[in-house]
Amino acid sequence: MKKLIATLMTVLSLTGCTSFLNVETLGKSTISGFFADIDGLKAAGLGLHRLITEFYDDNYLRMGDLAGDEVILYRVNASQALQLIYDFESTAADNSGYPYLIWKRGYEICTNANNILYYGEQLLGSYPEEEALIRKHFGYAYFARALAHFDLLNVYAMPYDYTPDASHPGVVAIDYVPGFDSELPRNSVRDCYKMIIEDLGKAIDCFGTETERTPTYISGLACKALLARVYLYMKDYTQAAAYAKEVMDQVPLTPRTDYVNMFRRAQDFPGEGILRMNAYDSGAGMRSLCSPLSGQECGPDEAFLARFQAGDIRQELFTYVGEAEDGVEYEGKVYTAICKYLPYKSGVSTAENRRSDPFVLRVSEMYLIHAEALCLGGGDTKGAAEDLKALQARALGKSPSEISLVYTGSDGLDRLIQEERVKELCFEGHRFFDLKRRHEDVVRSASTTSTMKRLKYPDYRYVLPISQMEMQANDKMIQNENYE
Repeated sequence: MKKLIATLMTVLSLTGCTSFLNVETLGKSTISGFFADIDGLKAAGLGLHRLITEFYDDNYLRMGDLAGDEVILYRVNASQALQLIYDFESTAADNSGYPYLIWKRGYEICTNANNILYYGEQLLGSYPEEEALIRKHFGYAYFARALAHFDLLNVYAMPYDYTPDASHPGVVAIDYVPGFDSELPRNSVRDCYKMIIEDLGKAIDCFGTETERTPTYISGLACKALLARVYLYMKDYTQAAAYAKEVMDQVPLTPRTDYVNMFRRAQDFPGEGILRMNAYDSGAGMRSLCSPLSGQECGPDEAFLARFQAGDIRQELFTYVGEAEDGVEYEGKVYTAICKYLPYKSGVSTAENRRSDPFVLRVSEMYLIHAEALCLGGGDTKGAAEDLKALQARALGKSPSEISLVYTGSDGLDRLIQEERVKELCFEGHRFFDLKRRHEDVVRSASTTSTMKRLKYPDYRYVLPISQMEMQANDKMIQNENYE
């Protein structure tokens, strides 16, 4: 088959509609039939959100941290797929692991987004009274397509400034529904980023002046937050700072008193989420990876934990105390674990609401983007320091005026910002991609269980290979260097 791993099909069977769009089939056997009315569009929008949830919970978050320097992998329990990522030993022939799965699931998001845009356009003429709702779904689709392309670039391409004009290979920037036999080449990183920015601009236009914030749904605010991240990766610090500040002005930081609950009681404490995926009645990928109660596969490196000051509220997210609901063999026992994905069970009546909704975008990241952009973009160390103090004050239970930062020049402050970024965003899928975009080495502690103690930038293993299945299916596909 000549296509993107069978994810870009234009016609699906009944079974395909269920698994591919993650919605009920509604008795329709083709995509055109599925999108024949507004109910189909709504279902596709929900399905698109579910696809993003699964992509983050099962694949992308793991890649972003396991390839970094904060995690210890417990090899006795860990799957081979995780060990290959941890040891930087992935190959193109690994058609059951991450080189295949991240590509496949990322393009499933793109495909469903493109279907919403293509078939939804036809609904505008049939349902003019539903224009606002249809255009909101276009906003969902443009954002999702931009997010998927951005994440795929992080995994399969070197950073934006790897070449002076970003002309090095990116991914397939697909903005249409291709034919069954389409063979699609990789676009340059520059062209991929151009499309991402254009998609986010279109999404903002679709959402219009809507200001309501529901963190579990894509919104105009989420588009602006993602633009802040995209521009940071491009080292366009002026734009990164501007978009980050716009989000910061609209959404407050979660207070210290709610900080732990923001992660561990997601139903009642959505917190500072700009976009966090609703994991209700869905898989528990990160939860099963981190849980000390059943085959824990990874945990925080002790050297990383030692970097936190006494009294830092974030330390509470690395100690799991067994609850009565865990069973008598676990109740009261204390474990070291990544608790950002381990919800409290006590007081939550239904298992579905004992969930940890993974963050895609939250306000703390905007403070860190704003600080880095001010620091490196124009040397505004005073403004950058204010952002940093706000995060440290919350973590330590102090006022910003009580926080003292010791540094020399922009470079010294930048090091403090990166240290704070590591602590605040740890295990949320950022670390490896941060090292990569900053051209830094991956340096593990002496206690690492990985066979790769240090990966020196720009080693070819900073990107995953394009899977063998894709290479065989698409004659125009170019493999990443040294993976032939």
